[in-house]
Amino acid sequence: MIRLIVNADDFGLHQAVNEGIIKGHREGIITSTSLLANGDAFDEAVAMAKENPRLGIGVHTALVGGLKPLCDADEVPSLLDEHGRFLTSYPAFIKKAVSGDINFQEVYKELDLQFEKVVSSGLTITHADGHQHLHVLPQITPIMTSLLKKYGIKKMRIPAEDRFFRNGINQWGRFAGKVGLAEVADKAYTFSSRMGIWSPRYFWGMMSGGQLTEERLMEILPRVASTRGSHEIMTHPGNNDCALNALFPWNYHWEGELAAMCAEPVKQFIKFHQIQLVNYGECE
Repeated sequence: MIRLIVNADDFGLHQAVNEGIIKGHREGIITSTSLLANGDAFDEAVAMAKENPRLGIGVHTALVGGLKPLCDADEVPSLLDEHGRFLTSYPAFIKKAVSGDINFQEVYKELDLQFEKVVSSGLTITHADGHQHLHVLPQITPIMTSLLKKYGIKKMRIPAEDRFFRNGINQWGRFAGKVGLAEVADKAYTFSSRMGIWSPRYFWGMMSGGQLTEERLMEILPRVASTRGSHEIMTHPGNNDCALNALFPWNYHWEGELAAMCAEPVKQFIKFHQIQLVNYGECE
């Protein structure tokens, strides 16, 4: 049996993201999403999720991306920039962590509050993952597994994409980052699985993060179809590139990813190859 979770990240970030995710779920192949406790459109996302009970909901922890913390600024000063927001990117976070300037007790405090907010929404929570995948850093994975245990969540993303898979992208810096992340993610898998946390063993969409067009998705799906087991494809859909790219300098192709999730050839390929679309809550 081949099972495929299609997880849309950043639910709650913005109205245009929320609308894209729900459209991709109702009209496309999206089975799961990760809810961002720090997002400005969190309340709307919760209401939408309650209207779509087959959509799996996870905790999308965030420590970067220029977002605001849930904790008061004076509670988590080592996590913030001069404007009281998280650092912009994972390289900036890692650099600060390596220099010893991140207080990981503050990381626990902030992530605990994020878990609590999502779990308290009344939604059934199926899994957890991390914005820019910081949840698999060696210092953070034990914090994540501790919080998963605390809140009774038994599943977590492991973003270890095939080392040699470029998905049509020839940005060598991006490729090197993907390979490095896969190495770290494999270690996180070993640790978290020993703690009783389940993860899909195959992960796709890292190389094409924010750029997962229909063409690139159709390059991933044959790999899914040829490998028995549980897979996850990560996506970032939205319905308004202009509004989203004005706010978030990530160069994502939000509308292109949404179109890929709803494309008829994609749906027909999955049906023909008898790939079972599931969410985290339907996997063991």
